[in-house]
Amino acid sequence: QRRRANNRPSRTSFPRKRASPTPTFRSASSPLTMMKGGPFKMPASAEAEEDKRRKAAIIKIRGWVESHVPAEHLKSRACVIDIQEAQCGDPDCAPIDTIVRIIYEGNCGTVFGLPCEAWEVDKTDLFESMPTEEYFQQWKEGTKARWPPEPENPEPGEPPPGVELRFTVGDRVECCVQRGEDGWKPGTVVSLWYRAASWPTGQYAPYQIKLDDHESLIFAPQDRDNCIRPGPPLEVE
Repeated sequence: QRRRANNRPSRTSFPRKRASPTPTFRSASSPLTMMKGGPFKMPASAEAEEDKRRKAAIIKIRGWVESHVPAEHLKSRACVIDIQEAQCGDPDCAPIDTIVRIIYEGNCGTVFGLPCEAWEVDKTDLFESMPTEEYFQQWKEGTKARWPPEPENPEPGEPPPGVELRFTVGDRVECCVQRGEDGWKPGTVVSLWYRAASWPTGQYAPYQIKLDDHESLIFAPQDRDNCIRPGPPLEVE
């Protein structure tokens, strides 16, 4: 966790998920190449060769994917395979991903990506990303089984030993949810030593709090006055 200076408020955190970047799909008929100064159109001959190579690679990948799908699912068109390249908007990922869609009726199936262009996809890497046999049957039966499965949560471990917290359950507090004096919100402590299931072993937050003006529960990552402090009594109408 990032350390904060003692004289700066440490904002209390709302549980949130990081939003995944939305991929932009490349058109097979009009590829663009990025260079300094912006995109430019390939010469006709180079564009044709690039398009030909991409189409051939996609056909090859589709064949590899179909070799894992039960033949009767493909023959009855219960399963549809779609392969595309997509531009990734995240600067920390590969500029072009190859996206594999395995689609069944009832919004079943899976989508996963390989961090390279189609012609670079390795058969071994693809096979390691493919669902196992039981998933295809579940999707065929209309079961929305998740692939890849959720990672197993780590063992929770124990809260820090020998730490005496300033507040207890039921205490009225104020939490710093944003910078500035107006960023303090009143609430009530509802549990001690909170942890999310996916946090590393032994990672805990001292308090979980129900704010007066918010339905969601939040947590205080530190037991310090710049993060959580004594609050006013609950106003009764």
